[in-house]
Amino acid sequence: MGDGIAGPVVGILAHNAFEIIVSHFRKDNKEEYGKSEKIIISKIDNPENPQYHDPTQADLEKALKGKFVSCNVQYRDSKTDALVCNVFVQKPPEGF
Repeated sequence: MGDGIAGPVVGILAHNAFEIIVSHFRKDNKEEYGKSEKIIISKIDNPENPQYHDPTQADLEKALKGKFVSCNVQYRDSKTDALVCNVFVQKPPEGF
């Protein structure tokens, strides 16, 4: 896909999955996205904890809950309807 979405993490669903409220979209996205999306992590980049590997659900909650993330969409999983993404922890946009 190559699309990009971003927003705050509102829930942790598993050791490798979470839900975001989609508040930002790339202008050149080819697909449509809902107001919230389930994300399965393909790769995570967290500058505050760069050695982050194979997290537990509690680890993921500590690292992501309430944080603003951007997601580079790889594809939508047809079985779960979740997006498989490379995830980047960001500072929220100004005024967010």
